[in-house]
Amino acid sequence: MYLRHLEYLRSIIEHGSFAGAALACGVSQPAISQGMKSLQAHFAAPLLVRQGRRFIPTDLARTVAAEAASVGERIDALPRVGTGPAERHQMRVGLTSSAAMVCGPVLYQGWCVPHGRRSLALSTADEGSLLTGLRQGRLDAVIAPRPRKFDHPDVSAQRLYELQPLVYARRRHPLAQARSLAQLQGAAWACVGPSVSGPVDVLTEAHRVRRMPAPRMAVRCPDFSSLLNLLAQSDLLAVVPHPALLGGAAPLVAALRLAEALPLYDMWLFELRHRKSRFGPELLASLSAAGQTMV
Repeated sequence: MYLRHLEYLRSIIEHGSFAGAALACGVSQPAISQGMKSLQAHFAAPLLVRQGRRFIPTDLARTVAAEAASVGERIDALPRVGTGPAERHQMRVGLTSSAAMVCGPVLYQGWCVPHGRRSLALSTADEGSLLTGLRQGRLDAVIAPRPRKFDHPDVSAQRLYELQPLVYARRRHPLAQARSLAQLQGAAWACVGPSVSGPVDVLTEAHRVRRMPAPRMAVRCPDFSSLLNLLAQSDLLAVVPHPALLGGAAPLVAALRLAEALPLYDMWLFELRHRKSRFGPELLASLSAAGQTMV
């Protein structure tokens, strides 16, 4: 059970709809729906009851939300325990899997190397969880794609670089010669998840605008290393947003030469507005250059 799914439930109760909860949590509405499906799987009785177009929380849902609030308050208090001068020398950055591969080395070179006492605490998760951690003070910054319609008054957002996702398959895949999305209909796909935006969404969006059935996600992987290992040994297809993620799998997989380009998506730096930024101009320039030069 993910804590963010409990946050989604609390937000649904507070705002009265999935759309309102998505806006408040800074995620997409499908992410809220998927989170509720995952949370419901842990309970025999329903958490939400449909009435017309609305979902009404049951007594069980309100009890679960109340307990989650208590847990959340205790977790929120943890970062405030033992604060001291050492924290000034540590930067806590949350990144999505692709951002970690591209930006991790740059963050180390720009933050730690010039100052011997500094350290980094990097963590990876989906965009929604990372932005929640930022707003709750558990992270100093987040590098991730910007969730659709995300605009929080306490969070500043600065675009770092643009990504051009490509579809990859193992070499000699039966569909390796495909030249259009239409020729990939019926194929099974793998992705890194859970995610509320990014490579999975651009693929779905590319199908949607062409009025094609949504791609079938057969496998969700925890990171790109496991995804690429799976890709190299199966007939699954996957979207990989950045060639830096290929690593040792590069000789085993190849990008399909499709006539249609998948939608671009951007990588952003998020910070709290009321805190002084720890990203100077040189570090920002290095992060932007890393994303562009490796595309």
